[in-house]
Amino acid sequence: MHGTFHWLPLAGLALAATAFASMPHKAQPLTKPAYEAQKARIEAQYKADRKLCDSQKGHVQDVCEVEAKGRAAALKAELEARYRPSPDASQKAKNVTADANYDVAKAKCGALRDQAKKRCLDEAEAAHEAAIRQAKVEKVQETGGPFASGAAAAHRNLKREPS
Repeated sequence: MHGTFHWLPLAGLALAATAFASMPHKAQPLTKPAYEAQKARIEAQYKADRKLCDSQKGHVQDVCEVEAKGRAAALKAELEARYRPSPDASQKAKNVTADANYDVAKAKCGALRDQAKKRCLDEAEAAHEAAIRQAKVEKVQETGGPFASGAAAAHRNLKREPS
């Protein structure tokens, strides 16, 4: 049980990135120095998390390492989306977070056996697919989809041009 305690704080870290990834990107983009500083902080935190994982053993260590890697990947993708905001960057950050959470869930399922493991993996896959679908829906909502004023106007203009 003692080993479990050390990786539990990391369990919420990939999930915390989900909150960042779901935030709207209407704020001012980051400056290059702020971007570089935050990128360095993410890398430093990843190294500290990995060092903590090195003190673990077996399955607990494996899960800890997947969580540390996933958290860093999700936070870097979110940082990139804030530095170069766009609907595509936002969707990519959400997809990276979904992938990281999926990897963590699969790693945790590894300790289970037989039907419990299968059920755990099925639930992890379903949650991953739902998160990816949600990211696509949010991108469409953010861009206005095919019926956005710009897209609709462009479509109307195409119809008016003679063949």
